[in-house]
Amino acid sequence: MGEMTERWEERKLQAWNRMWEDLHIGYLDEDILDVLVEIFLRPGLYPKSSCSGRITVIDSEYPWAKEDTMTIFKKHAPVTVEEVDAVARKPFAHRLWLSAQGPIYHVYAQDVDAASELLAAAREAGFKHSGVMVLGSMPLVELRTGIRGDLLLATRRHRILDGDALREAVAVVNDILAQAKERNRRLLAALRRRRPPRLWGPAVEKARELGIL
Repeated sequence: MGEMTERWEERKLQAWNRMWEDLHIGYLDEDILDVLVEIFLRPGLYPKSSCSGRITVIDSEYPWAKEDTMTIFKKHAPVTVEEVDAVARKPFAHRLWLSAQGPIYHVYAQDVDAASELLAAAREAGFKHSGVMVLGSMPLVELRTGIRGDLLLATRRHRILDGDALREAVAVVNDILAQAKERNRRLLAALRRRRPPRLWGPAVEKARELGIL
């Protein structure tokens, strides 16, 4: 085993152990655990970070802004009118945006071939905005869908979404989130169809326990 391979195996095992620690303390989106394990099963891949899709309320001038932006509410499951209304009643600095965002995965690949295979499965599953973020000795791949919706909830002067309008907006972002979660299921199916004959040993036993193998 060469130095690069040893370094890869060490990093992958660290990521594997960290994933279970994150699950234990509640940092991991549990509903995509099967997708993450499926990625780990491939000898040439391991996930760095992931999000199954989420609904947020953002305090920002624009929903795409990076500076002077604060996420003041976040949930990876459907939201209620009462939850959003409670957030909108609190003080804020700029504008409040009610946003729903699709899933995103960052995955390290051992080589370009492993990255290409992952991207092929992702695009098959509807992750059409995916690509290689860093092309080096260990490419970093981002899997992303085009699923997103941003609704103006309030400005400093006016509450935009209230009453029936808020109820309809909540229904819309919950529907967008449902579409996002469906992409995760499609990704899992696409990965399983392309599962290689040789699997990564440390993940096999756990995958069997979870019913993935």
